[in-house]
Amino acid sequence: MNNLNHFPLLRLLIPLIIGILLGVNFSTNVVSSLVTFGVLFLFYFSFLLIKKLNYSYKWRWVFGVVIYLIFVNLGYTLTKLKNQEVNRDLSKLNEQILIGEITEPPIIKDQIVKCILSINGTKNNNEWKSVNGKSLVFLQKNSESIQLHVGDIISFQPEFKDIPEPKNPNEFDYRKYLSFHLITQQTFLKSTNWKVLEKTENNSVFAIADNIRRKMISTLEQLGLTDNELGVASALILGYKNNIEAQLKSSYSNAGAMHVLAVSGLHVGIIFMIFSSLLKFLNNIKFGPTIKGILLLLILWLYALITGFSPSVIRSATMFSFVILAKMLERNSNIFNTLSASAFFMLVWNPLLIYDVGFQLSYAAVTGIVIIQPWLNNLYTPNNKVTKYLWDLFAVSIAAQLATFPLGLYYFHQFPNYFLISNFVVIPLAFVILCIGLASLMLSWAPLISSVLGLGLKYVIWGLNSAISFIDHLPFSVTQHIKFSLFQVIEIYLILIFILVLFSSRKFTYFLISSLLVLWFIFNIIFEQFSIQSQRKLIIYDIPKHTAINFIDQDDNVLIADRMLQKNSLTFHLQNSWIENRLKKEKVVYLENLKKENFLSTIYKIDNRNLFTKRTFFQFYNYKIAIIDNNVHPFVPSKKIEVDELIWTQNCKVQLKNIIKMYAFSHLIIDSSNSTYTNNKLLEEAKNLGIKVWSVANYGAYYKDLSIKNF
Repeated sequence: MNNLNHFPLLRLLIPLIIGILLGVNFSTNVVSSLVTFGVLFLFYFSFLLIKKLNYSYKWRWVFGVVIYLIFVNLGYTLTKLKNQEVNRDLSKLNEQILIGEITEPPIIKDQIVKCILSINGTKNNNEWKSVNGKSLVFLQKNSESIQLHVGDIISFQPEFKDIPEPKNPNEFDYRKYLSFHLITQQTFLKSTNWKVLEKTENNSVFAIADNIRRKMISTLEQLGLTDNELGVASALILGYKNNIEAQLKSSYSNAGAMHVLAVSGLHVGIIFMIFSSLLKFLNNIKFGPTIKGILLLLILWLYALITGFSPSVIRSATMFSFVILAKMLERNSNIFNTLSASAFFMLVWNPLLIYDVGFQLSYAAVTGIVIIQPWLNNLYTPNNKVTKYLWDLFAVSIAAQLATFPLGLYYFHQFPNYFLISNFVVIPLAFVILCIGLASLMLSWAPLISSVLGLGLKYVIWGLNSAISFIDHLPFSVTQHIKFSLFQVIEIYLILIFILVLFSSRKFTYFLISSLLVLWFIFNIIFEQFSIQSQRKLIIYDIPKHTAINFIDQDDNVLIADRMLQKNSLTFHLQNSWIENRLKKEKVVYLENLKKENFLSTIYKIDNRNLFTKRTFFQFYNYKIAIIDNNVHPFVPSKKIEVDELIWTQNCKVQLKNIIKMYAFSHLIIDSSNSTYTNNKLLEEAKNLGIKVWSVANYGAYYKDLSIKNF
């Protein structure tokens, strides 16, 4: 491994990233960070003016420290400035008439149309003012809203609200995700609250891109592509993923081939290779390399435009642009400097990209390929072109997977076991599909040729989909529900780094460090497994209009829920919690089954010896719970029924004052199956009666640790 002195841009990127991370996690005044930035600059230039310090080797480290601090502060300051943009309070514009432009293709759902809107102006007191901001907008679905496209400008009267935080433990934080895309507020617009402004044409870059892409998708349809073939062609060639069925997306994800459906480094790299080969003749003429570089830059960014300037395409186009510029300037630049330059440029433009999963995976994959692939190629030298191609494909796949799998486990909690087989299929076919697809689009003016190409494209994509579906259905195709913490991600990357350094330097010190890191990683896994043995928890989740009560006993996972609760709700709201607690597959017990009486008994058997239930009464170890619903018949017992928790569900119409005559309890929990009216009414009644109450809809999931130490 070379010394960091050989990578000056990487040395500047590291303190910039440190500054960004500090800026996200610590809050100070923007003015103070700007002042600090100015002071550091003055300090640096003052040192330059002092010749004794400037020419002294002894004091050289001072310049390095000051430069590092300047770039740390630069990252910090840029992040604070961007946060000001993110945290702009749009609610101040409520009830005003606004105009905004749709910046991403609208997503049509059952009852709504979901849009990302860039707000450009506001009308207040009959005067238009310029404003800036981005918002998530839900439009009532009608014949007009489903016709909206990128670039359309609408006027509307909103009621902006903050995007809610997740209310369940470990649930995906959609609010944080949107904040990194500069969105923190949302609004719902009825059909009467908005209208499309009259306009002849919209010449914004995004509107042009969307218009070109829609025309190209229409051309693919005319060539005979339908259903999944059209969906994959639109995604792979043009970056439009809304036409792909959910089941096919799942198959690509499980097979480890999801990257082929999102236009990214693979696609931009193939475009670069194709046109670099076609323009190879320019290398032999005067100014040819410069002309070739300019043409390649234009082609890459034209492709980025056509695919809608998605973040992944911009990243990839930026990376390759720096490679092209280095060659144009006849600079034999190190690839690490080129990568660092592109990352530096993008983070200065938007520091919050550091938290974008695609950004992390892209740079991890490329870095892995640059470092690990050459090392793998040195292990074996193929004898012919076929074996060389296969070995290169193997080396690239292994290198990219090694570099990205810790992040994949952390974010997606699964590992595609047959990723090697998938890549041997996907990468060659992606190349073929891109070549045929681009050729058929460019030759669409020649019906005979384009129809033949379209037919070929259809069958190649059908073959790709069939292969991916086959791999997905192989036994043990994917390992799912893997718990992987950020700390473990750091551990794995440290292990990989020191193993690579060990093979490069062959020093015992690095062997020792690598071994200790591996042992520490194993120890942490064993400790986590041991800690599960004492795990006893009660969680009442917030799933709107539903009851979801979770009993966790070691790794046993029993969910009490109403029958209407859908599988996709479990995945979105609950799965991350189950993964975090390292639980086995859930055992779903429906409340409707618990309430059924038969001639022999009202006891319902649950496959857990520590959880007893009789109709809507539960005992989990020593903890007692009663569910209150519309089947409750109020009466006054000689002695109150003692329970720890009372869970109010399904808009029970019995008055709380009658229930407290029946039960002695510590807490009243109002779950999310109740309406807003019932929820608020119960909160008011509980307050007046002096009862401790928890509203799941208002405060989020109710969590109780029932481990032995609490008994």
